Amino acid sequence: MSGYTEIFQVMMAMTLVSIMVLNANRLIQTNNIVLVEGHLEEQIVAYAQDIIEESRALSFDEQTTDVDSDGENDVPVYIPEGFSTLGTETGESSRDEFDDFDDFHNWSATVEINDITYNVSTTVEYVETSDYKSYSKTSSGTKSTLKRLIVNIQTKYLTEYTSREERVYSFDFVRSYYAD
Repeated sequence: MSGYTEIFQVMMAMTLVSIMVLNANRLIQTNNIVLVEGHLEEQIVAYAQDIIEESRALSFDEQTTDVDSDGENDVPVYIPEGFSTLGTETGESSRDEFDDFDDFHNWSATVEINDITYNVSTTVEYVETSDYKSYSKTSSGTKSTLKRLIVNIQTKYLTEYTSREERVYSFDFVRSYYAD
């Protein structure tokens, strides 16, 4: 009878060791996934910041891109009604040709960084605020002295856990005409 007890104890020990090894493997795999996702998210944040910084370096509006004899930007006669419509103007077909903040409106590109493909899209909208903490899109066609740039980036390698759909990372930046 004692022989069966030893066999039973060995089987239980093997079962416990197997469970521990499986859990250790699962932990290592989860840790690697989190590490890779973190690296990809760093690339997304860096690229979004690059777009935001590039847009900040441009004029607020097409109406303020012309430089007068003093080297200063011209000011539209009517603010904000004198501002242009959102989007690119004639001759601005690529990002290298953008000359004002809202040229990023409806811009999109597929970008490859370190052999990973990212889908990037941007939107610019006129916004308004009453407390400078929250911003809402202005009613249709209404211009304001505030514009918001929204940068959306996604890749097939970063998905939602439950639905497996691509996760969209969204970054926004609000720019004021008077802060230039």
